[in-house]
Amino acid sequence: MSEFPAPLRETLSRIAEQDLALDAEGLSRRTGISVQHIQTLLDGGELTDEDVDTRIRERLQFLCRQRLAESGRTYRDREAVAALTKDIASAIGVSSVWARQLVSGEKTPSMKHGHELTRYFGVPDGFLTETPAAALNRTLQSHLQNESGAGGSPADPLAELKSRFGLVGISRRGEPLSRDEAARFAGLIAEVLEQNMEADS
Repeated sequence: MSEFPAPLRETLSRIAEQDLALDAEGLSRRTGISVQHIQTLLDGGELTDEDVDTRIRERLQFLCRQRLAESGRTYRDREAVAALTKDIASAIGVSSVWARQLVSGEKTPSMKHGHELTRYFGVPDGFLTETPAAALNRTLQSHLQNESGAGGSPADPLAELKSRFGLVGISRRGEPLSRDEAARFAGLIAEVLEQNMEADS
């Protein structure tokens, strides 16, 4: 068992002081950690230490599922998985065979490729390797910052979208978006995600 980390304890204390509501399922979608483990950490419990390679492979598969879900696809859609695999291979400079093994969870990426994968998926450095407690603490810190800035400058439409649907990241190419463009872009994504949620219900 790993000792309950002080940074997470302090963050949870700040959240309790501000009486902020937490959604274990939403936190799970943003961290790649199971709802059960999220709840254990929120309750002050400890988790059994896990193998780092296993953690990396599971987090990578989580990111792949998230990326497929953005277009209403799943791992069962071979064409979509093949397209994602090809895109990843091109993005991080590996063969299609190696990328396929990464996507399927058969192989663990090197440190270099792990960094390139976090850039590709638009998630923070260390997302693939950080412990569940560290991942939860990072996400809760972001939650606190969003809440403390609620009365300040206009909210980021893409940040609101990620918070609303529990997205880890939103990856796009091209020039930076203006606030109006970001709002329209977020609206289109929200519409697609809402339709997918209705279809699944």
